[in-house]
Amino acid sequence: MKTTLLSVAVAAALSITTLAHAAGPDNESVKISAPVATDFKFKPQEFSDYLYSYQLSNGERLRFTQKVAHYYAQLDGQKKVEIFPVAPGEFVTHAGTRISFADAGFELTIDNYERLPMSAQRAAQLPAGTTVVATR
Repeated sequence: MKTTLLSVAVAAALSITTLAHAAGPDNESVKISAPVATDFKFKPQEFSDYLYSYQLSNGERLRFTQKVAHYYAQLDGQKKVEIFPVAPGEFVTHAGTRISFADAGFELTIDNYERLPMSAQRAAQLPAGTTVVATR
């Protein structure tokens, strides 16, 4: 039994080494996506100030929802995207959209708006770093 486990471990180590060498010097970096890491502590009840639909400055509507300790933003007719709290009134998505609330949720600013889930055609029409705002 010990011999079998040792053989499996050696084979696994050799295959990992072989794969690493096969990648060659042209492929020196690998991008790994991970959830947004933050030390900021956010209580689920704090999101209640933001559970509204906002009419954005570009004419679209963005709605915020919550499911237990998970927070979401969704443009009308598009997929919802999870947002992660990073500071009081500040949220980010995995793709790099930054959502900032002010005045107890009455004001909203969205930076890198083009990174929210939307049709490819509409996203292509927006310049990088697009910012939209809203008030309720």
